[in-house]
This record gives sequence, structure tokens and C-alpha cells, in this order.
Amino acid sequence: MFSFAARARATMARISPQVWRVLAHSLLFGLAGSIADLLFNFYLVSLGYGADTAGLMATVYRGAGALLGLPLGVLIDRFGARMLLVAGAIGFGVAYALLLMVSQLWALILFVFLAGAANVLALTAVVPLLTGITSAEERATVFGMNASAGLIIGLVGSSVGGLLPGAAALFLDVDARDTDAYRLALSVVVVLGFVSVAPVLVGFRARPVATETAATVAVEPQRPASPLRLLRFALPSLLLGIGGGLFLPFQNLFFRTVFGLNDAVVGVMLAMGALGMGLGALLGAPVAARMGLRRAAGTLRFGAVFAVALMFAPALPVVVVGYMLRGAFIAASYPLNDALVMQLTPARQRGVAISLLSVLWSLGWSASAWVSGQIQVTYGFTPALAASLVAYALSAWAIWTIREDER
Repeated sequence: MFSFAARARATMARISPQVWRVLAHSLLFGLAGSIADLLFNFYLVSLGYGADTAGLMATVYRGAGALLGLPLGVLIDRFGARMLLVAGAIGFGVAYALLLMVSQLWALILFVFLAGAANVLALTAVVPLLTGITSAEERATVFGMNASAGLIIGLVGSSVGGLLPGAAALFLDVDARDTDAYRLALSVVVVLGFVSVAPVLVGFRARPVATETAATVAVEPQRPASPLRLLRFALPSLLLGIGGGLFLPFQNLFFRTVFGLNDAVVGVMLAMGALGMGLGALLGAPVAARMGLRRAAGTLRFGAVFAVALMFAPALPVVVVGYMLRGAFIAASYPLNDALVMQLTPARQRGVAISLLSVLWSLGWSASAWVSGQIQVTYGFTPALAASLVAYALSAWAIWTIREDER
């Protein structure tokens, strides 16, 4: 324990101000995303749409990443991660502003697609940006901190987001589930999208790490990775996206429908899930220090299988424990998987590699969300949870069986 604490203090002392700026961006952008995740499905319901439309929107949102992820990765390599991160965050705010002005299905689909493209651009650009301003020894910790910054702020976003429609309703003198109340509440997402660019836009000096140790240079991959190897690196992300898309776009509807909770309490449930994810993201680095990146990522990913199994219980407290543990195990594992892929990929291919992870994750999420939305109309949430459990198990296996000796 003391060695972990000492290692953490030493790493924190080495972190540059530029890294802290990126983490500040992740906090603000994560806050915008958590509020949007909580309220958007409720906004759709207020417009007269149902779970099938919510699934369609989740498919479109993640499908934008699946379609555009690789071209956006090329743009990141060409124009720089910082510039594209700023463009993505601003684009997300603009797309959400347009989204709140329409109610027709075709227009909702169009602007959800634009928001999804902007979101994946901003999120994808973070990893190459952090890779360029950290050393290899710092990355597991810094990637975990970045994930935690974006996730733990969901505790605030989900809690505050659940209260926003009520506050907006009082201001507008309408019902808390009125469309206008949700529109005003979701306008906070627009503001946060714009504000999140400030830390990386004003006073930011993107520069590579000055020195790397001889040991670090020695283990850097020298040969270009083949397309098949890059696809193999991305397989765990595809399966993770499938597992997440089956349930997470509907998590708010799950708590409202199965347990009859109101919006504010649903917000608390999502906040508890965000707390589990935020804490879990910080736990990955100590586990990796003891087990190595691959074994740690695979073991932690498999923990999500047992967590999802708890969510079949008919008792809300047990479900909440499983919900929080699922988030903790996933959040602990995916920054380690990202760091593993960066470690095994030559520097000149890292932009494409991380984009491929994002593309396949988005593809898995979008396809499974659409299927899940259709199934829920007739069969409810049980099949979605069961399929999610299987997908997480396969994702853990895919990480554990990655070969590290091909450099």
C-alpha cells in the first residue's frame, strides 16, 4: 500500500501543467456529457417518442463515430490533436443547440449524428494529445486520471442534471416533464461544451516530453503493425461497445420503468454509477503496477461480468451495488487497455490505432443499442442485461489473449 502511495505521489509530482489543463477539459466536457446522457431520453419522451426511438438515437449517435472515426483519426494526425479536440468540443455545443430547436424525427437524427461526430472527435483527440505530453511511465496513471476526470464529474452531472428540469419548470411555470423544461435544462450542455475548450485553448503549450528513459525507448515497437494486428487490438473495444450499448443508453429508463423512480432519484442512481466509474478509473494504475497492463486490464474487465449478474436481482439496493461495480470495473480496465495499445503500437500509427478502437467501440454500441431498443418493447430489460454480461466476458478474454511479443 505504501509503495503504491509513494509511486502515486512521485507520478503526480512529475505531471506537467499541460496535463492538468487537459484534465480540466475532461471534467467540463464530461459534465456536459453526463447531463445530456441523463436528460436526452426524457426529452425524447416529452416529444412523444418511446424506447425504440431512444435506441435509434443512441445508434445514430454512436454510429457517427463508427462511420467517421478513422477519417477523424487521420485529421488528428494531420492537423494536431489539440486543434481537433477544440473543434470537437465546440462542434458538440453547436450540434446540441441545434438539436434543442427541432422536434421532427429526421431533424433529430441529423443533429444527433452531428453531436455524435463532434463527441467522438473530442474524445479521440484526448489520447494522442496526452500521449505527446507524457512519458511512457506516466501514461497508465495519467490515462486513468483522465478517465476519472471525465467519469467522476458524472456524479455532479447526474445529480444536478436530475434537478435541472424541475428548476427550469419553476422558472417557466410549466410541468417538470414539459418539453420546454427539458429544453432549458439541456441548454446547460451547450454552454459547457463551449466552456470546456478554454483550458486547452488559452495559454496551452503543446510540446512533447523532453526525455525518455533508455528502457522506454528500447521497448518501443519498431516494426509497423499490420492492419490485422491493429484490428486485433481493437477487438476488446468492439465487444465493450456491444456490452455497453445493450444497456447504458436505457439506464435511466431502466430505473424509472423497473423500480418506478422519479427523475431526481434516477439522477442519484446515475450519479452513484458515475462515482463507481470515477473511483474505478483511479484504481487501474496500482493494479497494473502489480500485474502488468494486459493482465490487469483483462482481470478488471472480467469483474464487470459478476457485477452485471447482480443487476438481475429484484431488490434495488443489490442492483445499485452491481451497477456501481460494473462502472468501477469497466472504468478501471479501459484506460489500461488504451495504454496497452499505445505501448504496442509504433508512434506513427497511434492516431489510427486509437481511432480504430473508437470506431469499433462506436460500431458495437450503435448496433447493440438499436437491437436492444427493439427487444425492450416486447421483452423488457432482462435479455439486454444477459447479452451485456456475455459481451463483457468476451471482451475480457480478448484483452487477456493479446500477444505482446510481436514488436
